[in-house]
Amino acid sequence: MHAFASSNSVEVDILSSFCKIDGVNYPVVGFGTYPLTGKVCTEAVEQAAKAGYRIIDTATYYENFEGIAEALKGQDRCSFYIISKVWHDRQSPEDLREDLDLTLKQLQTNYLDAYLLHWPNSKTSIKKTLATMEELRKQKKIRHIGLSNVSVNHLRKALKVGVPITWVQVEMHPYFFDSDLLNFCREHSITVQAWRPLDLGRMSEDKMLIDMGIKHGKTACQIALKWIVQHGCIPLPGSKSQTHIRENLDIRDFSLSKEEMQQIDQRAIRGTRFRLGEEQGLGFTDEFDFSYENCWPN
Repeated sequence: MHAFASSNSVEVDILSSFCKIDGVNYPVVGFGTYPLTGKVCTEAVEQAAKAGYRIIDTATYYENFEGIAEALKGQDRCSFYIISKVWHDRQSPEDLREDLDLTLKQLQTNYLDAYLLHWPNSKTSIKKTLATMEELRKQKKIRHIGLSNVSVNHLRKALKVGVPITWVQVEMHPYFFDSDLLNFCREHSITVQAWRPLDLGRMSEDKMLIDMGIKHGKTACQIALKWIVQHGCIPLPGSKSQTHIRENLDIRDFSLSKEEMQQIDQRAIRGTRFRLGEEQGLGFTDEFDFSYENCWPN
């Protein structure tokens, strides 16, 4: 197993659980802030920063920018890698610029480290969207560009635009694993961020992971996070518990064996992903089943 999984401007050190982004080292476990808002969000991010987290994930949909800004007040901005995502219906050039300006204002920063499309929108032109994001990158308002909740078909079409894509953020945990997408990302130097890495806490009760944890002196959740890291990916667990915040970061001192990785893989590959359907009431559905032709208009 290689110590580093290199991907564009990102290198994930599988052995030490650090990642290097544009030459700067960060703990490879990031902090997810959904659904934390207000004072609860501020206190959780303060605890995360104190524990050593430096990658912070948020989105317009989360409505917690001001809480994060309060938590990071007085901190060295350059030592944090802040990710945000633009919502499904704000991906036209004009809407995208407005969303980013409001995001920066509320986060009290003059740039984002990464800006992602939260969900693909087949009614917008990916060529225009990515061209606008690249323009914003050249203006130094964002450093890296990414997509979230996409399929290999989406990526194939997006890459044809010719704009560098650094990140893909998708669901990944020991109950679900899109190996085809991960392999495609590796082939095209794109690093995967894993949302819902503990499957809303369900990992803590999983017998297979508990048994592995006993062997390594770790919890089931720590096993789940290490599995993600050993695939060269960046997990984004969130919590408002100080104990869990610290625990989720403490995965540097052990490694899963090849057999343990395969055991988790075999189950996860057969798993079922979260599907965004009409019942969620968001006004759109996911596009995971779209063909290459249907992903975005030409």
